Parts: sequence; structure tokens; C-alpha cells
Amino acid sequence: MQASGIRRVVLSNQPRPNQPYQRMQLAQFNFFVEQGLLTFDASSKLEIHFERYRDTVTALLREVLALQAAGDKTRAAAFFDRWGAWTTERHEPLAARVRSVQGARYRIMQYAALETSGAIR
Repeated sequence: MQASGIRRVVLSNQPRPNQPYQRMQLAQFNFFVEQGLLTFDASSKLEIHFERYRDTVTALLREVLALQAAGDKTRAAAFFDRWGAWTTERHEPLAARVRSVQGARYRIMQYAALETSGAIR
């Protein structure tokens, strides 16, 4: 379950400003890296330090709940300014590695057109 919670925050592309869930995932990822829950080497091999999971997730949840309780838009913006940055050096190599193993994300389906006759209305 812990690995699944981490897998969802490893993004394959930089989120756009109008993608709130992906921006949230990016902020979580950056928080996890900063707290030492996640590390990765020059080849972008990701390592999870499970012994840090509980403390890291608790710290993030505490911070997010405090932001919500305060209802302060300025503080919330500062949170995303701090944790929501995508950097070429940190994120692009990892995202490229994710894309390389991801496979096809979309399929184009083609359906034969139904012939219509006077009986179908």
C-alpha cells in the first residue's frame, strides 16, 4: 500500500497549471524527496526508504491540514510555490524513465460504420 501511494506521485510529464491533481502529486513527490523518503541516483533509479514513510506522510498531512484550516490563499500559494516546482535536472530524467517503461497510454479504436436503412430511425 505504501509503494502504491508513492507510485502515484511519480509523474511522467510536467503538470500544467490547470491540472490540480497532477500539481498535488508533484508537490507530494518533492516533499517526499526533501524528507528523504525517496531518493534516486544518476540513472533515475528510484529508491523508497520505507522506514521514513510514516513520519514523512504524517508531516505532509499535518502541513496540508493546517493550510486547509487556516483558509489562507497566500499560504496555500506559498506551499505550491515551494513544493510544486518541476525542475529539468530533477524531474525530467525520472519522467523519461517512467515514459520508457510505461508503454502505450492510449488506444485508437476504429469501429465499422453501421449501415442504416429505412427500418432504423
